[in-house]
Amino acid sequence: MPKIVDEQMREATRRKILREAAREFARLGFDQANINLIAEQAGIGKGTIYLYFENKRELFLAMLRTIAQTQLGTVRTALAEAGTLEQRIARLFLAFARLAEEDSDSFSVYMSALYGVNRAFQAEATRLLRDYLAVISMVLEQGRANGEIQAESSEANALLVLSLTESYILSARVLDWPEAEITNRASAIAHAIIQGLTAQPT
Repeated sequence: MPKIVDEQMREATRRKILREAAREFARLGFDQANINLIAEQAGIGKGTIYLYFENKRELFLAMLRTIAQTQLGTVRTALAEAGTLEQRIARLFLAFARLAEEDSDSFSVYMSALYGVNRAFQAEATRLLRDYLAVISMVLEQGRANGEIQAESSEANALLVLSLTESYILSARVLDWPEAEITNRASAIAHAIIQGLTAQPT
């Protein structure tokens, strides 16, 4: 078998393991997740998984880093398109909504590493949080330079933007709102955020 084909097959298997790991860790958390079940769901032998990951902790970390790369890429793409600051924040909201809907296991694992049952990995998840804030801060600074907002502290306001978008989406999903109802609120949420960032403190 040509080496390039072998490498492609290995990478495909690795991605399959990570996908099944996200499902298992989202369902049970790190402590209760069964690495043998992950291997079974990925369609490989129980021992084969250790050819890719040394142990369950290494598997979780690799999965979390893959989630970080995917989600950060999605956020950067959403914010990179031209438009007003309000339009870009609306696209950020939609990007998070799509991640929560289309890749709910990965989204849940990341949130649980920050706030929930997987907080043993909070330091790794916090790196992604800081990357999010850096990207959003840059966009807010551009908006301030263009006169769209008056707020000074880009990082603090980036945290506000991120918290409002993520918490709204998480709460809406807990309430079993349909995806269309969540995404239809993107413009209204973005407008409310901009109004808050534009308002002069009293």
